Amino acid sequence: MANRYWVTGGNGNWSSTTNWSTASGGGSGASVPSTSDAAFFDASSGSGTSVLDISPTVQTINFTGFAGTFNFGSNNLSLNSTGTIFTGSTSMTVSGTPVVNCTNATSTARTVSPQTVTEANSISFNVTAGTGNFTVTSANTVKNLNFTGFTGTWLAVSCVLYGDLTVTSSMTMAAGGVVTFSSAAATQKITSNSINFDRAITINGTANTVQLQDNLTTGSTRTVTLTNGTLDLNSKTLSTGIFSSNNSNTRSVLFGTGNITLTGSGAVVFTVATATNLTFTGTPVINAIYSGSTGTRSFNCPTSFAEATAPSFNISAGSDIVSFGTTSRIVKSVNFTGFTGTLTDFAVVLYGNLTIASGMTLTASANTTTFSATSGTQQITTAGKTIDNPIKFDGVGGTWSFADALTQGSTRAFTITNGTIKLKNGVTSTVGVFTAAGANQTYLQSSSAGSQATLSQASGTVNAQYLYAKDIAATGGATWNLVNQSVNQGNLSGWYVAHQQNAYYPGGFF
Repeated sequence: MANRYWVTGGNGNWSSTTNWSTASGGGSGASVPSTSDAAFFDASSGSGTSVLDISPTVQTINFTGFAGTFNFGSNNLSLNSTGTIFTGSTSMTVSGTPVVNCTNATSTARTVSPQTVTEANSISFNVTAGTGNFTVTSANTVKNLNFTGFTGTWLAVSCVLYGDLTVTSSMTMAAGGVVTFSSAAATQKITSNSINFDRAITINGTANTVQLQDNLTTGSTRTVTLTNGTLDLNSKTLSTGIFSSNNSNTRSVLFGTGNITLTGSGAVVFTVATATNLTFTGTPVINAIYSGSTGTRSFNCPTSFAEATAPSFNISAGSDIVSFGTTSRIVKSVNFTGFTGTLTDFAVVLYGNLTIASGMTLTASANTTTFSATSGTQQITTAGKTIDNPIKFDGVGGTWSFADALTQGSTRAFTITNGTIKLKNGVTSTVGVFTAAGANQTYLQSSSAGSQATLSQASGTVNAQYLYAKDIAATGGATWNLVNQSVNQGNLSGWYVAHQQNAYYPGGFF
């Protein structure tokens, strides 16, 4: 293998012998580097522009110290050796469409060290063959990285991409390292081809979009972090240990019909503490599928979020502890079907359904669960569990229908401020302290018109204000009064109309 050095002080074409020497800063006239040669651009190569006017193949190329411009034009450079095959320079610039093909088919390791620190100077690498290890030197930047044809191992070293990433099912990814997508404006595509992408991923481009081309699976201990820009699931599934977007930068997640599936455990597996400058579109669904019993899985949702795009959570497995925190966190629906662990700290504002699983445990808490939908009918399934925390209904235009009997802790408040409550007909729902109060009319009904539901409170006096009641039997030892703009809409028993607001009777007990 011979060494060839670029020696022109000005502009020149790769294919011209007048630009090449056998020594750094030496005389020109050496042969153009070919398949058995190494090419060097260094401090003695000048600051002009080298034009890749052909698509050559060399063993390696090294730009250490080069301060000029390398113009790829529309041609590619192929490297057919092992070891460190590409070394860039932070002082050089590139132009054209920079593409380097790594074509060596042996099992010997290869490393590329582009060195570039800006998107404009980033270079694409196609690793088209080989069964050995491939490394992009730590913290180096590349444009596109394509492993189509590669059957070796991409070693676990962190790198920054300004373009697309394509990995293949025939290769192996060593665990570890962070892949950061940082384009300032481009759409960056990830194609995983069903490989286990056992790396952390960071999306940190100020105006970029990172778009999944197929389902992407990272390791259960890996985090996908959205710091800036847009994550476009493209209706695919992103399966990762932890998802984090915990800042106030402008960022979006485009779900379409896709979802984020969390496999992590013993940690805050979903952390989006602030909704400032955050947008969810499509149908946001978060699945939590860890099936073990270790530790606590926490879901750190924002305290303010749009009803239409609040995320739904399916906690479908696990016998561990699950927590949504002690502050009012915004969610759509929460479904615990399949979960057999313990739910603690469930201070949430729900815009959708709540489904409790029969095999789970609920801890007592003074934190309030608030139902706040403003349209449609939301379903609440208790699965026979005692809800030993305060419950509040506060959605103008919202309706909540119980699928089964409610049993609430004896000291816990059951408060209706806005909306319509439909208790399960034919069964007894037991509340702690029933309150219907507020400036807006509220409604208490049976889930089946004409068939009574029974509402029980052990003691005390209930003075329900602004409540339209229908098909409800009040019982349990408490005194039940309809007062101050409350109305009997029919088929009631156990209630007393204190101020003759009864639409069917002039007052009294019925």
